[in-house]
Amino acid sequence: MRLAIVSTFPPYRGGIATFNAAMARSLEEAGHEVTCMTWSRQYPERMFPGSSQFDPGFTLSDATMPANLDVMSPASWRKVGRQLGDMDVVVLPFWHAIHAPALAAVARHAKRAGAKSVWALMHNASSHDGQVIHRWLTRHFLDRVDRIITLSRGVSEALSPLPTTTLFHPLMGGWGRGPGRGASRQRLGLPAQARVHLFFGLIRPYKGLDILLQAMAELGPEHHVVIAGECYGSFAPYQTLIDRLKLDDRVHVFDHFIQGKDVSTFLDAADDMVLPYKTASQSGVTALALQHRIKVIASDVGDLGQTIIPELTGRLVPPHNPHALAEAMAESWTAQETDVKAAFGQIEKRLSWSAWAALLLPQEAHADEEVPRGDE
Repeated sequence: MRLAIVSTFPPYRGGIATFNAAMARSLEEAGHEVTCMTWSRQYPERMFPGSSQFDPGFTLSDATMPANLDVMSPASWRKVGRQLGDMDVVVLPFWHAIHAPALAAVARHAKRAGAKSVWALMHNASSHDGQVIHRWLTRHFLDRVDRIITLSRGVSEALSPLPTTTLFHPLMGGWGRGPGRGASRQRLGLPAQARVHLFFGLIRPYKGLDILLQAMAELGPEHHVVIAGECYGSFAPYQTLIDRLKLDDRVHVFDHFIQGKDVSTFLDAADDMVLPYKTASQSGVTALALQHRIKVIASDVGDLGQTIIPELTGRLVPPHNPHALAEAMAESWTAQETDVKAAFGQIEKRLSWSAWAALLLPQEAHADEEVPRGDE
């Protein structure tokens, strides 16, 4: 089958770009012919909250695929759509409504040019801030596609009554082996014998870093937290909270984008990954942790719980509850190591990219049926 994926890819940075590259590889390994196209301009500069849209040391000239889609240029939307006329399936990943007009136009022109089917792959039901105009733009895009695919039940429910196919967020690997726990902690300036909790990824209000800091105030001096990721917005309110709670000596802040070569160092240093999210659909950070067999302590929101086997691969806590989070972080892990290994092995098989690709295709999958999940 001939497929096209039109979205963000490396050298654009971040989880969506990594996801798309892995998706393309998995579909190629399944025997499909995959064409990838990326953005020449992904956001208007004034709307991008981070320091850079590209991996450090790279620019758009390093892209290995056509980069012709400009979020601000309707002419580019039409041109890209017309280039997709010979495709069996065009996949349009979505995560922010700023892209909706461009993606809707690509879908329309691709079908006019002869593309057999256009699918929306919805990471979110709309933008994270959920403004009314964003929801309208999202619906305008979805009215132009033939099939809607989501990565979690929560997104599917949010899109109801539109028919959706619910898949899952595959595990995210590919970072290579790290230097080991001792060396990683030494590199990061962490106490060798501390209990280290990792908060990883972009720092945004819905991810609940403030909840984690309040929980840390209830824990003993052996507990340390590593905050690793760029803050979208000001880190000052979090630093004020750290100072007020007198956590400076136990909170280690790496407020910048974590390059791929350094990811394994942070993972190796951690005893567990903490996701105190206030809201969520699914999480690439959870997928990253589970791929590296790191236990996850997460809020029970969205589909985060679908990838956690209690006391074996992680724990769930109520959202917005620092005390419950502190208790979960303080409690020892007592399950037998053989049971833990078996649980992680089950997760890896169920949430693999090959399993994901097999569910996405073949083409005869019906758009209005939910794909059965492996835990049901």
